[in-house]
Amino acid sequence: MSLAADQPEKRDDRRRELKEEAEADQGSGRLGFNARNRQVYFDLARLDIADYLWAVDDRAKINGRLPRDVEPSSTSSDLGRIDTVGREVMGNTWPEISAGIDSLVRNRADAREVKRCLADHTWCSLLVALIQLIERINQAVDLLSDTAKQFITGVLSQRFGSGVPRLVTDAVIRLVVDKVWSALARLLEAHFPLLGTDTLRVLRMLAIFTCPSVEHHPEVYKHAVRPLMGDAQEIITDEIKTHVVTLFTAWWRRRAPEALA
Repeated sequence: MSLAADQPEKRDDRRRELKEEAEADQGSGRLGFNARNRQVYFDLARLDIADYLWAVDDRAKINGRLPRDVEPSSTSSDLGRIDTVGREVMGNTWPEISAGIDSLVRNRADAREVKRCLADHTWCSLLVALIQLIERINQAVDLLSDTAKQFITGVLSQRFGSGVPRLVTDAVIRLVVDKVWSALARLLEAHFPLLGTDTLRVLRMLAIFTCPSVEHHPEVYKHAVRPLMGDAQEIITDEIKTHVVTLFTAWWRRRAPEALA
C-alpha cells in the first residue's frame, strides 16, 4: 500500500524488477505455469492498483509523492476509503483483540500462535465475507444485523485454525467479530458509505493487499481479484489481466475448480 503514495518512477522500477523475476518455460519459451509467476503477476496487479490509487487521489503531490503525514478524507478518494476501512476495522481493533487473546489464552506461546494464525488469512477472509454481504443487501442496517454477524462468524470459523482447543478458538473468533462489528457501527455513525460500488471496490483492493497468498485462498480470487479485473474503472491493465487470468485459471482448475464458477 505504501507504493500508492510514491512517485510513479518507484512503481515502474519495482515493475521492471518483477518482470525480470518471471520464468519462461524451458521447452516453449512461454511464461511458465508455476508459483513464482503467479506471485509475480499478482504483485504486478497490485502495482496497477497502486498506480490507480495514486492517479485518482486529488491531494496535492509534492515531487510526485502523496503526503503521508496528512490523513486523506475518508470518502473523497479510493485511497482515503481504503485507509479509513483498514484503520478502523483492522488497525484500531487490534490492541483490544490482542489484549483479549492474552486473557483467553493464558499460555504466552499459545497466545502468540493464535495471533500468528489470525495474521494468516483471517483478515482477508473477513473482508471477502463483507464483500459477499454487501453484494446481497441494500441497507446499511442489514449489514449490522445478527444474521450478517453470524455469517461472518461462520466464515472465520471455517478458515481459522490454531493449536488451542476449539472452545478457545471459537471465543477468539467471537472476540474478533465483536470488535469488527463495533468498528463498522462507528463507521456507520460517522456516515461512512458502507454500501455501494465504491465500497465494494475498495474492499476488494484491501483484500488483495491484505491476503498473504491468494493462490491458497480461492475466495479472495473469486470475490476480489476477478471482479476488480472487470471493474469499469479499468484499474488493472489488459496485459496484467491476461497473464493473471491465464496463470490462475490453470492453477484453480487443478486445485479448486469452484473458484472459477
